[in-house]
Amino acid sequence: MIPLVVLALVVAAIILHLLWPFLAGRGGAYSTSSVSAAEWAFRRIGVAGRRVYDLGCGYGVILALARRMGAVPIGVEIDPLRWLICSLRCRCRVILGDMFQVPLADADVVYIFQWPSVNARLAEKFLSELRPGAYVVSYMWEVPRLKLVAYEPVLKIYIYQV
Repeated sequence: MIPLVVLALVVAAIILHLLWPFLAGRGGAYSTSSVSAAEWAFRRIGVAGRRVYDLGCGYGVILALARRMGAVPIGVEIDPLRWLICSLRCRCRVILGDMFQVPLADADVVYIFQWPSVNARLAEKFLSELRPGAYVVSYMWEVPRLKLVAYEPVLKIYIYQV
């Protein structure tokens, strides 16, 4: 009987985990970033010693990469289960919350893999909060109104500077 209860709880947790962004009315479908694309961008920027924020950090793959490259990684995740897994996995600061509510004034680099409509909203936040010279790295989609400094079309990675 107990194994059935445990199995039911695990299945319920998985379903809730997959539906959380929709139930919370925040976020979108989960998809993983390209580690090779992020690594290309981080090498080009030189992230060692810099504060790298990952907005919507998921399970922390990009945060782990930033840490290996000598950065000070900080994640932001709205999904409680992903936040917990990322916190345990990355051993770095991971904020449970809405990326639009987290201040970014101390960020040197912000990494995002969001939908184009979200990137347009984030552009406003970046322009008002990031200090001059800060970088925004976007996997897959452009960020309007920011100054593009590098683009790698094969990897689909954009680097912007405020």
